[in-house]
Amino acid sequence: MDINEYRKQLFLKSQYCTYYKVNNNTVLAGILRNNGYRYAVSLPEEKLKEVNQVYRRFTTLLNSVVAVELILYIYLVIFPYYLEFMNLPFFVVVMLLSLIPLVALYLTYIVINSLYENYLARYVGTFQRMKFQPKVKYIEEEAFQKYLKTPRKSVYILVLLILIFFSYVLTPLMINSLNNNKKFNSGLRLANGYLTFMPVASNVYAQRAYAKFNLKQYKDAVEDYEKANKYSFSEDFNTDIVGVKTYYLPYDQVLNAFDELIAQEKEKPYKYYLMSEKAAYQLKNKDYKKAYNTFNYLINLYEKGTKVFFSPSLVYNNRAIARKNLGDDVGAKADFTASKKMCPDCTFSLNTTMIIKP
Repeated sequence: MDINEYRKQLFLKSQYCTYYKVNNNTVLAGILRNNGYRYAVSLPEEKLKEVNQVYRRFTTLLNSVVAVELILYIYLVIFPYYLEFMNLPFFVVVMLLSLIPLVALYLTYIVINSLYENYLARYVGTFQRMKFQPKVKYIEEEAFQKYLKTPRKSVYILVLLILIFFSYVLTPLMINSLNNNKKFNSGLRLANGYLTFMPVASNVYAQRAYAKFNLKQYKDAVEDYEKANKYSFSEDFNTDIVGVKTYYLPYDQVLNAFDELIAQEKEKPYKYYLMSEKAAYQLKNKDYKKAYNTFNYLINLYEKGTKVFFSPSLVYNNRAIARKNLGDDVGAKADFTASKKMCPDCTFSLNTTMIIKP
C-alpha cells in the first residue's frame, strides 16, 4: 500500500468523508458513522457543500456536548464521591466509571443524530437508511484533495491533551521545586490552582500543607495533611500532623496527640523516635522532669544496643539540657560531651523533626 492509498484509507474513516456516490446515488454519512442515508439522485455540488457545513456544525455540537458531559461527570460525580468509589469492589467501580458515561455518550449520539436526520429530511429530501460503507473506488478526487489541505482539528486536540498531561505531571514537580527554594507563597498559589482542577491529589495536599506550615498557617496545614491521608488511603502523614500541632495547640492537647500516635505505632524503633520527639516537646515547654525520664529511658535502650530510629547525639544533648535545668551540672556536662563527640558539627534544636518535606 503506497502513501496515497494509506491517506485515502484514513480519509474514509475520518469525519471529513461525509458522502460517496455509487450508481448515480449519493450516500450521506450520519453522525453515527455506521448510519448512511441514500438519495435516489446524485446531489449537486452546491447541496453537498451545504450539507458538509451543516455536518461540521453537528459534529462540533456533538464533541462540545460530550466534552461538557465528561467534565460534569468528573467534577459532579467522580471527584465528590471519589472515596466512596475507591471503597467499592473493583468490578463495581469499573462498571460505574465506564457504563454511565458510555450510556450518556450513546444517548447523546442518538439525539444529535436524530436532529441531523431531521435536517436532512427537511432541507435535502427523503432518504433511505442504509449502512455507510465508503470504499476507495467511490472517493471523489476533489473531496479527497480538499481533505489533504484541510487543517486537522485532531492535531489541535492532541496538542491540548499533551499540554494537559504535562501540566498534570509537571505541576507537582514545580511545587516541590518552589518549596525546596523556600518560595512558599508561590508554591501555595500553584498548589491552590492545581487542586482546583484535581481535588483528589494527595501528594499535592501534602506539598501545600508543607508550604502552609512554613508560612505559619498551622491549622490549614493540618487540614491539608488530613486530606493527604484521606486521599492516599493511608496514615502516612500522621506524624506531620502531630508535628504541626506542636506549634499552636495547648500543651496538654499535644501530649494527648503524641500518646495516641505512640500507642498506634507497632514498630518499636519508630515508637522510640516518637517518644524522643514527645520528650523534646516537653523539654521545650520546661517540663524537665518528665522529659529527663524519657531521655534517660531512651539512652539506656541505645546503650544496650537496641535498634532505634532517633538521633542518639540529639537525645544526649536534650538530656543534658534537662539535667542542667534540674541542677545536675556534672551529668549535663557529661551528656554535652558525649553528644559533641558523636556529632561535632551538629547544631541542635528543640523544634520537631516530625514534619518531613514531601
